[in-house]
Amino acid sequence: MFDVIFKPTNKLIEKVKRKVYGKTFYCPVCHLELSYHDVDKDGLLVCPLCGIVIELVDVFGHALPVVHDVEIKRYQPKMRIHPLSTHIPIGLFPFALIIGLFILFVTLFQNFFGSYGFYIDESILQYLSSLKKMSDFFMLGSLVFSLLAFASGYYDWYYRYEKRKYRAITLKIYFSWAFILFGIVAFLLQRSGLVFDSQGFIVLNSMGILLSIIYYALMILNMILLVVLGHVGGLFVFGK
Repeated sequence: MFDVIFKPTNKLIEKVKRKVYGKTFYCPVCHLELSYHDVDKDGLLVCPLCGIVIELVDVFGHALPVVHDVEIKRYQPKMRIHPLSTHIPIGLFPFALIIGLFILFVTLFQNFFGSYGFYIDESILQYLSSLKKMSDFFMLGSLVFSLLAFASGYYDWYYRYEKRKYRAITLKIYFSWAFILFGIVAFLLQRSGLVFDSQGFIVLNSMGILLSIIYYALMILNMILLVVLGHVGGLFVFGK
């Protein structure tokens, strides 16, 4: 059953990685996938996961990664704030999206099927505004901790990885900025009263419908960004 979700998600992630990484190879020790663009002008690269120095050797026209040395004096922070802080946005944001989709379903059901005598029970509808407020807290928490995750991740890149321009980290930086920016816009729309009314329903006038389309597009796009960020970030912990 889960293959219905996982297979398209994995295909999407691989397409994004191919677009950003370009041609790749695997670290011979930890099997982390690295880009040819990560190699410096001398053909050397420090693996960000295991710390070995890889030399790409040309063998009959094919690049072969060979262990050349080991980086033993890598900066090691006492507190790994970044991997801890990333779990909070990853945990909170999907619930904000699920609540939003549930409100969308309830609003459409009440308006389109109500004329045929089909209604959702009032005991459920009375909690809709509370669910909307809960979604506000989830969104706010996700944004606040995503800022912490970005700041701590940038700190790790600057000191631990010595500002080396790995394609994977470049992807994480740009996608993180996009997630924060889109999240702020979505949160402002969510709190504006132009998308959701005081009872928690979606506003179904012309402006409300237009802003709702923008809001849900941003939320779904942010979910995709979050999935890619979580996948690529996990590779820096577990490798392949």
